[in-house]
Amino acid sequence: MSRQRDRRRGRSPEDYLVSLLDHSPQTRGVALEKLLRRGVPRDEAEELLDRFEQAGWIDDAAYAVLFVDSHEEWGLRRLRDELAARGVARDLVERALEEVDEEDRAAALVEEWSSLGMERSKMEGRLLRRGFSPSVCRNSLDGAC
Repeated sequence: MSRQRDRRRGRSPEDYLVSLLDHSPQTRGVALEKLLRRGVPRDEAEELLDRFEQAGWIDDAAYAVLFVDSHEEWGLRRLRDELAARGVARDLVERALEEVDEEDRAAALVEEWSSLGMERSKMEGRLLRRGFSPSVCRNSLDGAC
């Protein structure tokens, strides 16, 4: 593998990837995009990512689970969209979402917002923007209001 230096920071692609992953977890898709923007040839970037994946530094399945768990205020649609935008494969996204109870998530938000005196229409809009389905919004609001 070429140890071509990154012109902007004087680092090799491998050093750049280590720095990137040291800062925060990355999906393979996002890491590939960043390497390509740095001018790393696609073949070299793919090879580097394969090595990091085999070593356990990049794990899209674990990333998806952690992402879902850390965004409890989001509905299934928004979680799917966000993970897809980060390049996580559809089957890994669906596995990460298997245990999500969207009704419970929405109900918890509605309970919190109701206690603050928020109007029903405002709660509905918030739920929809956070990716909850219209039926989940209706059920949660009907149960609380």
